[in-house]
Amino acid sequence: MMLPRCLTLLALLSTPSLLACGGGSAGEAEGGSSETGEELGDPELFPGLRAEVEILIDDRGIPHIYAEHERDLFYAAGYQMATDRLFQIDLMRRRAYGRGAEVLGPSKVDEDKISRLFNFKRWGTLDAERLKAEAPADYALFSAWIAGVNARIDEIKSGAAPLPYGFGPAEADYQPERWDNVDTFVIAKMIMFGNSNTLEYEFLASVVQRLAKDAYASIELLRPGMPTFTMPPEDRPKAGAGATRPDKPGPDALAKLQATAGKAVPPDAAAALARMHSALSGFHVLGSNNWAVDGRFTDNGKPLICNDPHQPLQSPSVMYAQHLNTADKGGTFDAAGFGFAGAPGVQLGHNRHIQWAATTGFADCMDLYAVSSDGKTITAGTKKPAITKRSEEIKVKGGTTVVLAVSDVDGYGVLLGDALPFPEALVVDANRHVLINWTGFRATNEAAAFLAMGRASSVSEWETAVEKMEVGTFNWLAADKDGISYHLSTLVPDRGDPSAHPMPYTVVDGDDPSYYWTGKNLTADKLPRSHADKTGFIVTANNEPFGFTADGDVHNDPWYYGAFFDPGYRGARIEARLQELTKKGKLSVKDMQAVQTDTHSGLADQLLPVLAEVYAKVPSDEELATFRDRPELDTLVKLMTIDWNRSMQQDQPGALAFHAFAHFLATQVYEDDLLLTFGPIMEASAVTALKLTSLAVTGAFPDGDGVMKEGRDVLVMSALSDTAGWLGGEFGSVNPAMYSWGERHGTGFRNGFGGELDGGWVATHGGEDTVNVSSTVFYEPNTTTVNKQFESHDGPVFRVVTRFLDDGTPEAYMNFPRGNSGEPTSPHFADTVEDWRNGVYTKYPYTRAEVEATKPTRIVLAP
Repeated sequence: MMLPRCLTLLALLSTPSLLACGGGSAGEAEGGSSETGEELGDPELFPGLRAEVEILIDDRGIPHIYAEHERDLFYAAGYQMATDRLFQIDLMRRRAYGRGAEVLGPSKVDEDKISRLFNFKRWGTLDAERLKAEAPADYALFSAWIAGVNARIDEIKSGAAPLPYGFGPAEADYQPERWDNVDTFVIAKMIMFGNSNTLEYEFLASVVQRLAKDAYASIELLRPGMPTFTMPPEDRPKAGAGATRPDKPGPDALAKLQATAGKAVPPDAAAALARMHSALSGFHVLGSNNWAVDGRFTDNGKPLICNDPHQPLQSPSVMYAQHLNTADKGGTFDAAGFGFAGAPGVQLGHNRHIQWAATTGFADCMDLYAVSSDGKTITAGTKKPAITKRSEEIKVKGGTTVVLAVSDVDGYGVLLGDALPFPEALVVDANRHVLINWTGFRATNEAAAFLAMGRASSVSEWETAVEKMEVGTFNWLAADKDGISYHLSTLVPDRGDPSAHPMPYTVVDGDDPSYYWTGKNLTADKLPRSHADKTGFIVTANNEPFGFTADGDVHNDPWYYGAFFDPGYRGARIEARLQELTKKGKLSVKDMQAVQTDTHSGLADQLLPVLAEVYAKVPSDEELATFRDRPELDTLVKLMTIDWNRSMQQDQPGALAFHAFAHFLATQVYEDDLLLTFGPIMEASAVTALKLTSLAVTGAFPDGDGVMKEGRDVLVMSALSDTAGWLGGEFGSVNPAMYSWGERHGTGFRNGFGGELDGGWVATHGGEDTVNVSSTVFYEPNTTTVNKQFESHDGPVFRVVTRFLDDGTPEAYMNFPRGNSGEPTSPHFADTVEDWRNGVYTKYPYTRAEVEATKPTRIVLAP
């Protein structure tokens, strides 16, 4: 009796292995994008493995997958991701479809409503249809990946493989469902939305405009904390040279929106804003760092490129490390790096020629309009487009089915309705509604772009691949042995002359036809792109690219690109460190690792001189007399301004004292001015609130005294007194020997389900404004009660520093949390967190010899 071929391989394997047989019959010849339609067959169907595929799991749980054919490669990649992360990617798929509450209960209803509102199912399906029509061989790779996921699910359902943690009867208690070919496109659409989403910022800015008009007039909301911009100086357009708007907060169109401010504010508005933040947290646009230095500054004369994307820090990670290779057998793929869990391929990584990296670009691709409606149409300027209504039923485990009524306006967006727990009365008149438009409400091409990036053999080919991107605003950087490139491509609506009317970073007047998109987008010459031919390096850290916000006004520039960017502390620090290091000598991988893990606080550089200046006035200024003869204040001022090195390191008591002082100062300056928006702003973006505080107390705002009516010096000393009171209450004394930053600050690796998947809390370095970012929420929701722990939920989901060898091959050094497996029983569930926490880098194995040297576990999939 002849054994199946997959079993006969056992005798040939020299290391312990798991063997899995792929189903289906062998298909016709296929070779990725080079196939003809006749060779490809039906791209919806995976015909079965054509040859053996090896999966080598290295000593950190990273699968290195070796195949002869691309469809086989993607099948195996889907199979292995499902093996490592099935429960996680199933929940990801449910979130994209708005089906999380079905298995996790009422806590996911708000999140499900958002997914149903934005209809990721519809738009992701259109993305799939477009790829299938334009590049069927590429589409076939995604179908193969889905077939691999389903093969693992079939093994679980048959009992051939164990039910992963999370599905069991003592856990979420449901069975995994097989995937459809469009599912990964729906997930990808949700991910692209997350990288375009400025909803919360625009809502909060609109509320401030309406309800805190005096405060809005006193500050320059968009001014950066540090004027550091992404484009090298030689490539920046001239900013701030056009007409400006002398009026604050805005001309008649905006004043019309403000006319009823305060007349219909719901009594539970603050709680609603907090709930909105929670609902949007799963779709939150976040930050990152990347930079590239060309060979003139490096120790081997070839570029260095670095990336640490900041995404939700959870357990398991949102990213999945993997290496996909057909090149060893003559194919086109040899990509190693990281991909989003639930999406095929390597989205960030390197191949044999280039390393590519990304941060969020924060271009404004989403507008909010105040519109009138008769229930059948809306009034959009001079037009009355029809409303198409749909009813979405959200099943709720342990609860009642929720029915969501959604009103779509094709070509214009979707009405907010009651999909978000956000009272429309805070931003529009009682007889108006909020219309949301996003450039992703169409079939877009990101799947093809990512595949093309992975196949690129030079920076110029990679740039061509990036230009396929249409949504998801990424600051893309790449390097090969010969040079570096910054290349952003996305659809940014051309809003015309920025001085003509208020730019749409708040809710705009839907009666004004000039606000509606015409289909004209910013041209390539108005998007940030550079090779840094003169400067020699490029840094992106979510800071504004052109310098348009330097004066706090985006209306006097040649075009409008966006409004909400990182305040610039991280970008400024990276640039400063690169300049310092290049003056000392040639840059090395170790130098870049030190920059990536840097915890120096730029906010401390701005605020502590103010504290020292004000404290020196206490003995002589009668307005500050109440703060005299208080030795605890002496202790704190000495700690923060003299003894502390301004680094947010775990062992530093000064870091904890400064963190408290900065937040108490923000409270002193803004709580009474921003009213019910103060808490939500602190929770949505603490670094923005701290930026506004620093700009006010350092005198950067021309009218900043409007938010400091009590007097700046009194506010500074009151914040210092609050700090002393809090430390004394928590630790019994302000004595620095009694506390440290790591005792209260850390990272929580949480999980939406919890249980054994929850990764707990670990003390970590960093703060809101540091390169090694670790932002937290200071107050408990809707209160001024300080949190017992400052727990970060966002930060570097991996760090990588890459150099190039003499033959041009990239060599990457990296760390990542928490582990590459999603199974709590796996040795790779939490084996990488300590290296990540302590900034320990190791080489990412790339060549076959390097992978074999890790003594990998070996899996063979056979036809």
